[in-house]
Amino acid sequence: MPSASLKVTVLGSGTSMGVPTLACPCRVCKSNDPHDKRLRPSLLISRGGQNVVIDTTPDFRQQALRVGLERLDAILLTHGHADHILGFDDIRPFNIRQRAALPVYSNEETFRIIRRIFAYVFDEKPTLSTVPSVTLNAVQSPFELLGTPFVPVPMLHGEMEVLGFRFGRAAYLTDFSKIPDSSMALLEGLDDLVLDALRDIPHPMHQTVEQALALIQRLQPRRAWFTHIAHDLPHSETNERLRREGYPHVQLAYDGLEFEVQADPANEVSRECGDSQESRAALAGARSTRLLVLSSSEAWASRYATFGHTGVLAIGNFDGVHLGHQAILRATVERAHALKAVATALTFDPSPRKVLRPETAPPRLSTNAQRMEWFNVLGLEAVVVLPFTLDLARLSPVEFVEQILVRNLHVRAVLVGENFRFGHMQAGDVKLLSELGKTFGFNVEILPPVVYRGEVVSSTIIRREVAQGDVSHAARLLGRPFALTGEVVSGTGMGRRLAFPTLNLAAEQDLLPARGVYITRACLEGKTCSHRSVTNVGTRPTFNGSELSVETHLLDARLETAPQRMEVRFWKRLREEKKFSGPEELCAHIARDIGSANNFFSRLRRFRAIRQPV
Repeated sequence: MPSASLKVTVLGSGTSMGVPTLACPCRVCKSNDPHDKRLRPSLLISRGGQNVVIDTTPDFRQQALRVGLERLDAILLTHGHADHILGFDDIRPFNIRQRAALPVYSNEETFRIIRRIFAYVFDEKPTLSTVPSVTLNAVQSPFELLGTPFVPVPMLHGEMEVLGFRFGRAAYLTDFSKIPDSSMALLEGLDDLVLDALRDIPHPMHQTVEQALALIQRLQPRRAWFTHIAHDLPHSETNERLRREGYPHVQLAYDGLEFEVQADPANEVSRECGDSQESRAALAGARSTRLLVLSSSEAWASRYATFGHTGVLAIGNFDGVHLGHQAILRATVERAHALKAVATALTFDPSPRKVLRPETAPPRLSTNAQRMEWFNVLGLEAVVVLPFTLDLARLSPVEFVEQILVRNLHVRAVLVGENFRFGHMQAGDVKLLSELGKTFGFNVEILPPVVYRGEVVSSTIIRREVAQGDVSHAARLLGRPFALTGEVVSGTGMGRRLAFPTLNLAAEQDLLPARGVYITRACLEGKTCSHRSVTNVGTRPTFNGSELSVETHLLDARLETAPQRMEVRFWKRLREEKKFSGPEELCAHIARDIGSANNFFSRLRRFRAIRQPV
């Protein structure tokens, strides 16, 4: 970014009905002071020619025209009330102008409201008219925009959970009645604070001026600006009153107010997570926010072809998204960038073999959600996940290409591996695909397999290694640790009684590592950092167990409550599962396993420190 600071523009500073309020004869509504003219509350944050808007109010079109907004790069929504979202449809001109979907950030409750009110945006039905094109990103941790971390700040608006946002050394907190103590730590060291101060009279869902001043005294920002202001507060008189009461650094915001704030460097997001490869990969996933997941090629056409886009396409099952898949997908992104096309993956769920020959279908390495996550990390813009049905299987190779690739996905290039097959009875191969490409006017690129230490990387080999417990080798072929995801469920409580409490995972993957004890890292839902851990995959033979379970003991954390979901990443197998003589012998071996895991992570840290460039 060319500028070290962020430019903040107040687009609107008024309450839900705006000021002047309809049919109101009060002196503020009748005021000639332009500072008393308040549109619904919204903020614009700009840097290096890029722009982020917080809330699309019913006045968004008017606000955007007033400031000459010609580009929009992201939308943040604080909550789903009408005065904050009803301008959502007015983002369409930016879609058309920029020929791209816009990322939107908020919480799940807000997205439920958005999906209900603007159902036509998300029904994936082809349309003759333009509709907003967006990707929804539910946020619980920092994410990067404009080259700086944006930190969601959970708050309460009455009983409704809403979000404020911190960016650099500023924060925007509109529409709230209470800030939980856990969020206060996110608001330390501010230069500028824009916050809700509705009026002097108490309101069950908003801050009064008195309450806002008390919060300012606690947080000690250098400057503070009131927003979501009702017609009870005249601009000039209220500012003079604040000065008289000893608050010269506090003023009412007004529509068109501009100020600059210091931006934090993007790497602040990852500082607490260390510099591990998996932390950087997780951060890369947080930064790649453009991925749009669609369930039909017609939906792709509606979203992209409407704006004149063409596609560069990778086709495959991509189970595990291993090094071979990654080579194809990276090449797809590079080619799409060169052609100014949409980098798209076309994949299937369930896998074709699961439908056509279920008795021979191998267990899947990854869930659909995991595949989407890694597509996102690799920089794809869109993924079409076709439900694999018998009707789809009956399409001939020519019909598949003509109907899906050409008519709907508008392909300019298709990238596949050497063994790619398609169409009814898998009659199509890469030779036929190349011939059809010449017929229909698209290029076909056939990528060679990736070879690791003399071995072709494939999902089949990785499944074998995982099933045998060699998760280290599997990780080398995947390019990252093999991972299980799922809900955390109640266990027998035996681990806690033995002083080694565990989190019990109901794995969503078809394939589990061989029974044994593993060095792992555990990623807990809602947390940005993973935890060192030891995981047992087995049946608890010491206690005559019979059901297979996945139990993880965290080495560097003690939790008050268990998370709802978890991901466990497998780094190395320590030993096979054994039946011990009793709890004492089991505890002694668990202690040794923990010691081995700690030594492993210590060696890994020293190794990384040695390799760190000076």
